[in-house]
Amino acid sequence: MTLKSSLRKNFEKQLEENLKYRFDKPFNIIVSTTHTHYAGDTSNETYYAQLLSQLTAGINGMEFTEAGDIYTSYHYVPFDKLGCSRISHHKANVILGTIRLFANEKEIGQIVFHNVHPTVLSASQTHFFSAEWPGYVLAKLNESHPDMFFTYMQGPSGDISTRFTRDGQDYAAVEKLGDKLLAEISEQRTVEDEKKLLKLDFAEETVRCEHEFNEINFDEIPSYATPRELETIGYGKIVRERLKNQPEKWVKQVVLSRMTLGAVTLVFSPNELFSGWLDQVDLNKALIVCYSNGYSPYVTPIDSKLLTYETFTDTLTRETKVHIAETIRRLAQ
Repeated sequence: MTLKSSLRKNFEKQLEENLKYRFDKPFNIIVSTTHTHYAGDTSNETYYAQLLSQLTAGINGMEFTEAGDIYTSYHYVPFDKLGCSRISHHKANVILGTIRLFANEKEIGQIVFHNVHPTVLSASQTHFFSAEWPGYVLAKLNESHPDMFFTYMQGPSGDISTRFTRDGQDYAAVEKLGDKLLAEISEQRTVEDEKKLLKLDFAEETVRCEHEFNEINFDEIPSYATPRELETIGYGKIVRERLKNQPEKWVKQVVLSRMTLGAVTLVFSPNELFSGWLDQVDLNKALIVCYSNGYSPYVTPIDSKLLTYETFTDTLTRETKVHIAETIRRLAQ
């Protein structure tokens, strides 16, 4: 799903309530978004209600078939052709993960995992909702493999953008980056990975959030900061002051959940994490999927010294971040 502002956590509970008559056993719903800047805005109550209604109807209309044993395979590769760090003198961890599902030796579906903000389009050239390259890539994959299903999951991308990889900010630029991703996905499909039996497992934990507004030393702004970075730091100061004076908007808790797929474990986090949080898991066995289970603001790595826009909106205490890290590692096991 592609949204401008991610869904509130209770959206999942509303979906589960709407669909409880549909299934004859307990079930859990995890909602994730890809977060472009030109998608529907769920802070609009009319759109929120419409989305809830459409998803309820869509899931209710799903047809289930008996497939026997299902197997999964997984691997990841470094992949920064779509985006890279947008912070001077900072290295981001950009990867592409491919999860494939098989039934009766036939591939039936694929999950594409990538952790770059899909934010190519500009306000001056965009007058429509857009899923950007995640939507473009999924449409092309469905077109070329009509007998399979595909989905896209957004990883920790708080410090990653297309600023230095795009050659425009119109839809042609979206398609160009999307084609690069499609080419790499096609390349990864030639890799034979070990298949493991699918055994779904779900767990969920809640972390209480504490906040602090320590003083930020603006004398420490690095001399190599670009004009764009200085501009956004200025916005950050304003946002921080507003947030400081509106405690009702502080995130009180975050819900992290886990779903195992045999070959890989997916840990779902509502936070807009920096890519450094991928260090909390063994990438050969697990991935972190963001914009899930609701939404929480940017979270920079523990003890991060970066002075960027995100520093101002990340008000979580070190203790809270450590607790989030411990929970991610525990769920990823």
